[in-house]
Amino acid sequence: MSIHRPLSLSLALSLGLGLTLGLGACSGDDGRGTSASGTATAAGTVSATATTSSGSEGSSSGSGSSGGGGSETGTGDGTSSTGAATVTDTATTGTSTSTSTSTTTGDPTTGGDTTTGGPEGCKRVDFLFVIDNSVSMEGEQAALKAAFPEFIDTIKNTLPTNDYHIMVVDTDAEGRCSPQVCTHATCQAANKYACKDIFTACDTTRGAGVIHPAGDFASNMLCQLEGGNRYILSSDPNLNANFSCVASVGTAGHPSERPMDGMVEAVSPALEGPGGCNEGFLRDDAILVVTFISDDPNVEDLNTAQQTHDALVAAKGGDEDRIVMLGLIPIPEDGCGKGGAHWAQMISLFGERGIKGPVCSNDYNGFFLDAVSTILDTCVINPG
Repeated sequence: MSIHRPLSLSLALSLGLGLTLGLGACSGDDGRGTSASGTATAAGTVSATATTSSGSEGSSSGSGSSGGGGSETGTGDGTSSTGAATVTDTATTGTSTSTSTSTTTGDPTTGGDTTTGGPEGCKRVDFLFVIDNSVSMEGEQAALKAAFPEFIDTIKNTLPTNDYHIMVVDTDAEGRCSPQVCTHATCQAANKYACKDIFTACDTTRGAGVIHPAGDFASNMLCQLEGGNRYILSSDPNLNANFSCVASVGTAGHPSERPMDGMVEAVSPALEGPGGCNEGFLRDDAILVVTFISDDPNVEDLNTAQQTHDALVAAKGGDEDRIVMLGLIPIPEDGCGKGGAHWAQMISLFGERGIKGPVCSNDYNGFFLDAVSTILDTCVINPG
């Protein structure tokens, strides 16, 4: 069975989690399709009368799209309190009653309060999506894009912050298409857009934020992100559309899929430092949520599971508790493809903050909405 991080007890007591994960045929780059298509709420109350108290918090539930395949070779919640006291004066045979009520309400979408207190937690979140752009990934990319709007809406309504960075990277340093070589079938879309001499060095650097996807099933355009960065800001008025644009990385990527290398390079000093392709994406005081998706049955990454874990922890100043690792990967024991053991090992190194799900699922919404509880818990233990 796939591993899912259970909801925290306080969240589970308040609301049940609706989850549907359907499995489809999935076998790396030998040709397959997947499909995907939830809702979630979070709320919290704490009441007290005299010396007794009780509390509860909310949870999440959550559906996608479909595609085809190909073939290739290559190795906050609010709080309220009410108190009442009655005092009898026997000397004057009079009775007096006093009641006091105070209410504090926190807005989980902004972290704001009407009085004092309110939800404690992180002030910023950096979301890194690492997407396989090989020839077999048309359906999986469609499912991811279908699941994103509800996922980010649930994040907005659950976490005590609305300050996000969202960056997409792909899994190769070079694709199949160039001005010199443009014969592969995956290069033909949009009048061979992927073969034009219009791309910068960052567009052909693995780990650099994708803003100019090209090739079959790609956007084949320059995605216009607010702020002019290679990542999306939470204030972007076209956030969902821009995510769809950058996440349409297409299927013209190299057959050697290396998602662990992609995530390591994305947060490396070379790309994060001054003048780097991803400068400004990773923030010291933010929690980091990494999502990677691939169906490759082979081991192509140069970084091992342990090296990947260690590089990400180092990028967060040695604080592993600030990282959530989500992987949609082959899970043979669930009937989903072959391979994936090295990725499963890497995910497991993050303990309860590591969650894997089957890349063959026809419902990525369920996977993401299940993960919201873990993201919230990580946010709560890392106040800004």
